[in-house]
Amino acid sequence: GWASVHGDIDWTVIGPLYASGIAWTLVYDTLYAHQDKVDDSKLGLKSTALHFADNTKPILHGFSALAAVNWMAAGYALGLTSPLYYGGCAAAYSHLAWQVHTADLDDPSNLAERFKSNNQVGALVFATCVAGNLLAA
Repeated sequence: GWASVHGDIDWTVIGPLYASGIAWTLVYDTLYAHQDKVDDSKLGLKSTALHFADNTKPILHGFSALAAVNWMAAGYALGLTSPLYYGGCAAAYSHLAWQVHTADLDDPSNLAERFKSNNQVGALVFATCVAGNLLAA
């Protein structure tokens, strides 16, 4: 990745990207985990779905915001100034917020749809990075 292309590790970029990846993963993985929470509980397994329980949605909204802030922080550290970059980050955040807000934590098919829609979040983040870089050049 970064080190092979740039010859160093710039933690002002890598740190926020890593943090955003963790936050985003916690969002989609927790939504996915709610599909199995009954079985996980019976088997004595631990999951974020069981741990967050009734606080799942507020916690996931927080992780969604954390992902977006860190996407923006990485762009800022790279010197990306295009409003398209930050607008794209906001669009990706909006999609995460929609997932969390509309998730029915007791409906496996609803949760599966939310989980699968993360390819759209990934596409938004990727397109945002490409646009930000093209406009910075």
